[in-house]
Amino acid sequence: MLDIEIVTPPTKTALDIVSVAEFARHLHLSSTLRNNADWVANMSDALKEAVDKIHGLSGELNRMVLPCTLKRYLSSFPADGRPIQLPYPDLISLDAITIEDGSSPPNNLDPAAYIVTDSLVPEVYAVQGWPPLPARPRGVSVTYQAGYTQFPLNIKRYVKILAAHMMENPEATIMEPRQMQINRKVEFGIDSLRAALRIPVSYDDWL
Repeated sequence: MLDIEIVTPPTKTALDIVSVAEFARHLHLSSTLRNNADWVANMSDALKEAVDKIHGLSGELNRMVLPCTLKRYLSSFPADGRPIQLPYPDLISLDAITIEDGSSPPNNLDPAAYIVTDSLVPEVYAVQGWPPLPARPRGVSVTYQAGYTQFPLNIKRYVKILAAHMMENPEATIMEPRQMQINRKVEFGIDSLRAALRIPVSYDDWL
């Protein structure tokens, strides 16, 4: 089972991805509604809910949308030259691979001892093999930063469509046929973007 946690939460928010003003333009709101306090609050809540749905360890995209720092724990290093995967991309940086033996300062591997691939799910390969290490719970940790440093247009579009859908349908209701047809078109757009952005769940084959 994947043992991973967020050690430094995001400092950016949903409103850094899509501002309330951008969202209001997407909704084609009048200037009166754009400046209405209740509408502004509802739009902010919908944007936050949309990002919560797609971001993070429990998000439906299996990726970090907002930049944060992750720590993945392993019981030992992989054998036979196999790589360590870094789930929940996009990878920003690999900060440290640490042998968790209680050393002070931490027993970090030399960054020259490994390379990182630029793949859909980045992988870390040892240059000359991983150090031998007896298996034990959380014997190794991999600390890295992941998320978007610049939010691409498809993510922004996905958040806007999803947030608008949430505002239009705050709860399941019985709708008239025309509204159902409109919602199906919206859901098709959401499904298409989700399929393009979602990362397949992938785990190391040596675990």
